[in-house]
Amino acid sequence: MRRFFALAAIGAAAPSVAAPRSLSLAQAVDLAMAVDPVVAQAHIAEDRGKLAVLRAQLDRVSVKVDGALQEYWTKQNIGGPTQYVCTLDGITFGSDPDGCTSMGGVAMPASVQAPSAGLGLFNVQAQVVAPVFSGFRVSSNVKRAQLGHEASLVQIRQSRKDTALAVARAYWSVRRLQLACDVHRAALAGLRDAEEIAGGRMRAGLAAPIDLNRARSRRLQEEATIADLDGQARETLAQFAVSLALAGDVVLTDQPAFPESPPPPVEELLDEAKRARPELLGARLNREAQHQAVRIAQSGFYPQLAAYGLLQFGNNPYLPGSGARSFSTAANPFQGVAGNLTLGATMSMNFFDTLNTWTSSKDAKYEEARLGEEERRLERVVEADVRYAHARLGHLYAQRAPLLSARDVARDNLSILAGRYRNGDALVIELLDGQNDLAGIEAQLADLSGQLQLAWIELDAALGRVVGGTQ
Repeated sequence: MRRFFALAAIGAAAPSVAAPRSLSLAQAVDLAMAVDPVVAQAHIAEDRGKLAVLRAQLDRVSVKVDGALQEYWTKQNIGGPTQYVCTLDGITFGSDPDGCTSMGGVAMPASVQAPSAGLGLFNVQAQVVAPVFSGFRVSSNVKRAQLGHEASLVQIRQSRKDTALAVARAYWSVRRLQLACDVHRAALAGLRDAEEIAGGRMRAGLAAPIDLNRARSRRLQEEATIADLDGQARETLAQFAVSLALAGDVVLTDQPAFPESPPPPVEELLDEAKRARPELLGARLNREAQHQAVRIAQSGFYPQLAAYGLLQFGNNPYLPGSGARSFSTAANPFQGVAGNLTLGATMSMNFFDTLNTWTSSKDAKYEEARLGEEERRLERVVEADVRYAHARLGHLYAQRAPLLSARDVARDNLSILAGRYRNGDALVIELLDGQNDLAGIEAQLADLSGQLQLAWIELDAALGRVVGGTQ
């Protein structure tokens, strides 16, 4: 009884083992979208794109409000020569002794040799600058920012598509191994039955010991194959779980589910791909944004006209056009405070800038041409992706039809051979070969089903669709 309670206490103290987590492809894609840094970076770029649009819009009107309060104290003639005052005809003024004497005055040392002085400055100003005509620079800059924001949204689609496709490929690489392992486990059950039949016939004196050895050898080979496939699946699944930031055991649950017929003609799919592939949309938006950059560079060829307004309140107002401020000698910064309003317009025109505007425009046009060629290159890449995925599906479907017929024939043959072997009309090697043929065909079909499932996913990705996820 004491031993029973001790074992019960040990069992209660032992940590519970978490149940394996079931994971469908849709769930795996959603997890990847949440943890993939590339997707997170794309969302950050989209937020920056919104900010860039706002900053570009702010160029339409510039409003700036500034305020300044300054107080200075000065002490002059520290360690300098003695200062004198001259009295002449009842008037006192600063002068050197020799000059005062020559004028007939009386020179005396000044009572304050280094007077201190204070200076207070105060100013608040509001400035408004509105470009009336900027050579289309402002409007082009806004348009370029908007196109950049649209490109960032396309980049989110691109990153989600790439992430989903990578997850689907990893998911079905594991599932293909697991499906093949399931087929071999089913074959192993048949080999065990054959081994039992061979053992029974040998004990009854109806078969030689070699029959039992052959059945046992084939069964052991099948167990080794299962161990190999299961080990490969576990290794791949461990890497897959780490990529999704999952801890513990994971069980992949999706079964192959694909149409029984091949996809429609490739020409019907190309138009959809060229409309929906984010790479092409992004390239088109980049080219259009660069066209706006060309207009921005060409704005230097046009005169620039802007309206100007300045409202000030203080004792040292800014003097527009001079680049300086008026000066106040008052120690109190609020002494002599007054308001000041300035309205005006500015027109400027560059006549020659050492060809800088011309070269900038030319360089922007070259970049626009390069982006146009990049768009053409991506069109070929998209067409190649669609045609390859379509051709691969056609190849797999063509392979699947005869394999299905071969499986039916192999099942029929195995049924016949099993009955004949029980009756002693067939050799055990024939029964084992029949089982091996059926297992091989079913393994090919299982692998082919996994390939077909992934091929359909890759075709969807080639058409610009985000596959597998629900977000």
